[in-house]
Amino acid sequence: MISPETFVNEIYLLAEQSGSCLEPEQKFPEPAFLTEVCRQLLYASTMREEGRYSTFRVCFIRPDSAFLIPYIYSHAVLLDEPVPFNMKEIHRLAPAISPDISYLILNMVDTRPCITGLIVGHTTWNQTSSGETTDGVRMPIIANLLVSGPGELVACLGESPLVSLKWGNLVHFRKNTFTSTLVAQALKEGSCVSDSNRSAFFSRVLVNMMRMGNGGHLFIIPEESECRKHFRIKYRLPVHFMFRGDGNDDLLIKPEKDLISFADMVSKLTAVDGGVVLNKNLDLLGFGVETLMDSIDKPEPDLCFINYDGMTDTSKRYSDYGMRHRSCFKLCSAVEGAVALIASHDGFIKACTQHDGKVVVYDNVSVYNR
Repeated sequence: MISPETFVNEIYLLAEQSGSCLEPEQKFPEPAFLTEVCRQLLYASTMREEGRYSTFRVCFIRPDSAFLIPYIYSHAVLLDEPVPFNMKEIHRLAPAISPDISYLILNMVDTRPCITGLIVGHTTWNQTSSGETTDGVRMPIIANLLVSGPGELVACLGESPLVSLKWGNLVHFRKNTFTSTLVAQALKEGSCVSDSNRSAFFSRVLVNMMRMGNGGHLFIIPEESECRKHFRIKYRLPVHFMFRGDGNDDLLIKPEKDLISFADMVSKLTAVDGGVVLNKNLDLLGFGVETLMDSIDKPEPDLCFINYDGMTDTSKRYSDYGMRHRSCFKLCSAVEGAVALIASHDGFIKACTQHDGKVVVYDNVSVYNR
């Protein structure tokens, strides 16, 4: 089991490697302070409020900081008197805090943490992740900890995750899935969708899938005629990407709200039993997709698992996974150029595609990939 001290050390290491030019007030506090905060948050994360576990964020910045002034979509709301940062107070306050548009502010002056107020935003992380345009500057990119579930903490800079402590284990996030991996290369081949639209689309879909918590999977395939023998579409629903139906392939001029509406629809369809299938132009072909396992000659495909640091993980096996994962692995092994995205009920996302006869699997895909 990983200790809070080890988690904090990893936070500092990854924050330094992030390459961001951060101001002092955007950084994490001293290790001893941060370790105590993590301990209290882990305790509080296991407490239910009316039968539910709360999710919320805490941040580290002086509430009177001039750093917040340029951010017109966020402002600090201060308590008349600071309250102790302990399990009892966190349990009382957490239900009132949305992790998407607000933070609990922790002091950065005293040696022991206390709660001094809230940072409240006028925009949402949903808008940020999808790239939805808004006038002005968004929520500040400041260090924060997201309590995402019982025993689950995520260290973030703004909405971008660095590392997670999940069930006593460290989980690192892969942020380059749709920009510089074999999956990115496969998605780009034969597609007329711009890189920015593709990244925004998948970020939006994955964010929604994670929040729904039901799990699901998507297939992105070349021409359907090349692979229709390997799957059955129960609900055929042909819809053009961003509702493009006039033969106009210039996707760059389409309103961004179309991308958001389309991504939201696709993500909801993943809740139906079976997969969702799209082509390389991200046109929707249908959902409730069943992989015809017997149509694929090789009973067990060769797999290559790639860690976030680019190293191969030899400890994982095909037999370790359930039917959703197996169907995705097998389809990618049978169809060159196909990509599968798999979201588990436990919150992990994988992406895979075929390369040199093996199915290459990228684990812990970040929902924020831009």
